[in-house]
Amino acid sequence: MVGFIYSINDENMKIKFLIFSILISLFSFSQVNENLLMERFNMNAFNPAYVGSEGRQVSFTSRSTWQGIAQAPNISYFFYSGNPKKNLSLGASVISNKVFIDRRTLYAIDASYQITMGGSTNLFLGIKGGATSKITDIEGLDRITNTANPAISTDGNAVFPVVGFGALFKTEKFFLSASIPNFLNPIKFVKDNSFIGSEKPNTYLLAGTSFDVGVFGSKIKPFFSAKLIPDGENQTHIGSTLDFKNFVEIGAGYKSVGYTNVLLIVKTKFGLSAAYAYDFGVPSGQAAVTRSGNEIFLKFNF
Repeated sequence: MVGFIYSINDENMKIKFLIFSILISLFSFSQVNENLLMERFNMNAFNPAYVGSEGRQVSFTSRSTWQGIAQAPNISYFFYSGNPKKNLSLGASVISNKVFIDRRTLYAIDASYQITMGGSTNLFLGIKGGATSKITDIEGLDRITNTANPAISTDGNAVFPVVGFGALFKTEKFFLSASIPNFLNPIKFVKDNSFIGSEKPNTYLLAGTSFDVGVFGSKIKPFFSAKLIPDGENQTHIGSTLDFKNFVEIGAGYKSVGYTNVLLIVKTKFGLSAAYAYDFGVPSGQAAVTRSGNEIFLKFNF
């Protein structure tokens, strides 16, 4: 990690410096990723095959973490999916990941092809193409001296390509998703890599099903996801929701990074869905730090 020099004048500044160092090491060298709580409803963030699988829709998600810490990570995600035409669906997505002085925004076009396998069983194959822009506000550093430091880049901006692919197997009561949202290493496409780390492709797996409860039209919907990170700590997420007449869903989950989450989803008959999720816990390996975050999700099916 690039060595930054800050002016640390009191105990609060020392704490902020420690937290920012952790945040930068966790986020700024990673791909623009999704780390979303409601993965089932934001599947296109990491799998382009999701486009068209639920018809024409538009959605927006806002995710914040480490509440109470200024300039802590924040993710904004916009997604549009068109209707399938001759089994081909097109969509677009924008993901913006902001932490401290670093902002990375992914702009992508997604295409998915549907293969009907009989009955309500379908296989979707998708590809993602786009670019990530990285803007690091070097002037935002609170440094002791303005003397040139060769360890600090003079230009924190860069643009690099993104190419990903994925598959989604879907039946009436079960789905399985597998994808690599970007298999290109950005370090190969920038001249000044001071703020770019070598990134091997991450693999995302997500599976879920539903069971009829038999009471008041309710269903239980368990899910499991895994993020496989080369040369890093893999992450898993397990949880379930209770769906009442396809109108209200309540649920909870646990992530292996040390967070528990709860969520509430309300779905209307005219296509609008709104959801709120809240997570809390102690990050793995940081027992002295307890933080929480939240996520807001809006979706409209045409």
